[in-house]
Amino acid sequence: MRTEDVSEVAGIRVTTPAKTALALKTALGPAAAFAAIEQVLRWSLLGTDEEAIFKTGYPPQVMSLVPDAVDGLFGPPIARMPRGKKSARTLAALITPLSESYAVSRASFNLHLLGLHDFVQQVDVKEGHRTLTRLDFLFEDGGVALYVDGTQKYVDGGITVMNKESWQHNRLLSMGYKVIRFKFKEVMNVATFSRKLFDQAPELKARCRKKLVL
Repeated sequence: MRTEDVSEVAGIRVTTPAKTALALKTALGPAAAFAAIEQVLRWSLLGTDEEAIFKTGYPPQVMSLVPDAVDGLFGPPIARMPRGKKSARTLAALITPLSESYAVSRASFNLHLLGLHDFVQQVDVKEGHRTLTRLDFLFEDGGVALYVDGTQKYVDGGITVMNKESWQHNRLLSMGYKVIRFKFKEVMNVATFSRKLFDQAPELKARCRKKLVL
């Protein structure tokens, strides 16, 4: 192991987060590696306090920092890889720091696999001066909004959260959005994800471009 790819945590020598994330492609596959390298980028740009990120929101300039951050974090370890450089660079070129969970990263990966690259993430929808909701993904031209729902918020919030999301859903529909919600298990399988996406928003098929090939 090159010394550049090793760090020390509590006196124990371990591989750096960037190197470990890239290595997951061989161990667990490209989808897991994509999610891991997104997380490393998120930590680097936004820190690890998710509650603080939720409260303050995303800095307006954060996406402009991504290319240099990706080059700095992943460029050197990719260059030192004995094999798989091309596919690693392909993955790194698609990541953002805006995926708020493993499931959201997997949904993003699925969209790229399908050739749907022109989405934006974590979009605040305003109603007057207040924020109605934040969308995980939005295809701006067609107004197709995607949510990836975890289960923990329903465990914590129960019927209150469900009622709030039902009201938000109806408001979005009245504003002209088409809303598709995915469960965790639905984003874990690209075929399942694809069927639901295109069944509910068939117009997106015409927007598919070059599919992600690794």
